[in-house]
Amino acid sequence: MADQTFVASIADIKNLKDMPEEFIPYVSLKAAIEGRVLKGDEKIAILNVSTTTSYIAVFLEPGKSIKDVEHEVSASSATLNKDSRRILKDLLQSKEGLDV
Repeated sequence: MADQTFVASIADIKNLKDMPEEFIPYVSLKAAIEGRVLKGDEKIAILNVSTTTSYIAVFLEPGKSIKDVEHEVSASSATLNKDSRRILKDLLQSKEGLDV
């Protein structure tokens, strides 16, 4: 049986301080994995993994590229859907989009 690839779609994009409580465990886990100390002003994309109840948290900081995001998502055996890829790419390329 081949490895299954899931599709990830944007569920939310917010600063941590405005993030719904239901997504905080995913953000906290990702921060712990990356060795981050959370301040509350981080901009984060929450991606829903299709056919699952899982989410992927992606920190959106200046200098991060869409290829970086795709690499993070692929580590969870998922790929970004077309619309989510376009939105995130535009956001990452826009200085205003990442200002907090």
